[in-house]
Amino acid sequence: MTDLLPEPRRLHPATLVVRWLKIAPQALAGIAAAAFGMAKNGLGVVVLIIAIGALAAVVVAFLVWWRFRYTVGAGEIVIESGVLNRQRRVIPYDRVQDIAIERRLLARLFGTAKVKIETGGSAADEGSLDMIALADAYALRDFIRRGHSEAPPAPTTEEPVLFALTFGQLLYSGLFNFSLLFLAFIFAALQYLEQFGLFDMEAWLTPENASAAAGYLSLRITLTLIPLLLILGLVSGVVRTVMRDFGFRLTRTPAGLRRRRGLFTLSEVVIPVRRTQVALIESGPIARQLGWYSLSFQTLGADQKEGGVQVAAPFARMEQLLPILAEAGYPVPPPRAAFVRVPRRALVRWAGPWLLFGTAVAASAMLVEPRAGLAGAFLLAFGLFAVLRWRKHAYALGDKALFVSGGLLKRRAWIIPFEKTQTISIGQGPLQRRLGLASLLVDTAGASPIRSPEIVDLDAAEADPLADRLLSLFYQARSRQTRPATIA
Repeated sequence: MTDLLPEPRRLHPATLVVRWLKIAPQALAGIAAAAFGMAKNGLGVVVLIIAIGALAAVVVAFLVWWRFRYTVGAGEIVIESGVLNRQRRVIPYDRVQDIAIERRLLARLFGTAKVKIETGGSAADEGSLDMIALADAYALRDFIRRGHSEAPPAPTTEEPVLFALTFGQLLYSGLFNFSLLFLAFIFAALQYLEQFGLFDMEAWLTPENASAAAGYLSLRITLTLIPLLLILGLVSGVVRTVMRDFGFRLTRTPAGLRRRRGLFTLSEVVIPVRRTQVALIESGPIARQLGWYSLSFQTLGADQKEGGVQVAAPFARMEQLLPILAEAGYPVPPPRAAFVRVPRRALVRWAGPWLLFGTAVAASAMLVEPRAGLAGAFLLAFGLFAVLRWRKHAYALGDKALFVSGGLLKRRAWIIPFEKTQTISIGQGPLQRRLGLASLLVDTAGASPIRSPEIVDLDAAEADPLADRLLSLFYQARSRQTRPATIA
């Protein structure tokens, strides 16, 4: 991007090849199926139909490329697209929260990149420039990040590395990411064969075939299939992890934390430190016992596919996470002894229903149906899991942040700086009121309703003082800010 004149630009010409490769397989599959159905008219007719379909795909790709334009203005970027229905999207630079650069395999072969412009809006695709020259992609990103100024960028210096994932660590981490992705590939292949009439899925899914298959599944075959599925799941998890996190590298830049990763799709994202809201440390049951954790940040303008969360270290020791937290301005979690657990009477809500119904089902199994005892055992097991979850749920109030821990199999620890607080909500259900309990939710910008740092079932007499204390700490941390938090 050698000039900043507000002139319409088109995507890289290589877009024609990539778009054709995306359109052609689906178009040719349908055309080929129709052509084979007309095979009685001769091979020449089949070849002609396929050729017309390929030409139509080329024409569609050219029209989409020709009608797509973007203009880099002084205060906004304008994106125009659509062949018949035109769409014009204006994105002011002041509303841009992040710019991500992604390079898939074909883009890397052609020396291009995909620029994703995120504003924190509700649109799934806020602004996307697919297949523009790599130099233009970096120039556009730097232009917007330095305040859309034409001043030359500051001299680049070597960025300090905060975390790098070695290849051995990468393979090891894949073993903890068990995946059933191979089943999706199998079903996709069967659906593809079904388009050509080589496989009939409905015929295979009949009750007669299911009964016949069950008859063939002897104990020996079942004991063979289970380890095979486990091995395929482990291999699939390793392959998926390697494709996603290959070359994972986190460095410190003036704009924030730069993350690079990917084998076939190389992505580069800068996590602005000032836009991070919450730090989240997670670990699975086996990885935790071996001392492995992951660190991510809830941010504004994060990729919606990742649920508003950006991974900073996918598989690391705790001592490797501490420098990243320090660079982002987050305090270190206190020792376990500093955490406060919710009252024991909260077990009435956590485990009471499971234990009550489990005991009732187990008692009825002894009198009516012995096989129902298995269901009772499952319910009692869920009650035991609820007790263990209660033991792990706690909170701590530090000098700079609120810490909340929870989870059983997937253990999570949230770090919420006081100045990031948006609202502090206290809620009570009917049973909580009778037990003298309350739940306190500290909401932050861009938080997910599913993974929120909520303190569940703390003593109701402590809820209001804790909320007042958090509000006081918020005002102290944001004494120079004008937007206060509210108590709902």
